[in-house]
Amino acid sequence: MNSWLKELLKNIDNNVNEQTKIKIMEASGENCPFTHLTDDRLLEIKSNSKNEFYFLKKLSEEWRVKIEGDNIYVVFDKCYCPLINEDIRGASKTLCYCTQGNIKKKFRIGLGKDVDVLMEKTILAGDDECRFKVFYKGGQSEGLK
Repeated sequence: MNSWLKELLKNIDNNVNEQTKIKIMEASGENCPFTHLTDDRLLEIKSNSKNEFYFLKKLSEEWRVKIEGDNIYVVFDKCYCPLINEDIRGASKTLCYCTQGNIKKKFRIGLGKDVDVLMEKTILAGDDECRFKVFYKGGQSEGLK
């Protein structure tokens, strides 16, 4: 499976423009069966939070969310995707747009509004971590300092 997925990603990289890659992989990531934070758990955190501030704070305690000043990030110290993490050598960072889509969905559900996510760093691109920045209307994380 690992070599097949690497070949699939290579073909996508060679035949599809960046915006289309992002659109395809984000849509796939919305339904990732390997997510570390289930929608049910996310909704439970949301229902137990009196507002956006407490939701984000609780999420940062339970998931890989880091609040740095007014910025919100989801950070992974290694590749956790079970489709590729046993041997990431030669894998394309295109796969990371799947994670980006999953993060968008989680924050859209949790905040009840559309969000944008920017992939800043990825292990598959040779970085020391995967780092996704979350943006949403109404300010980043006002009051979280």
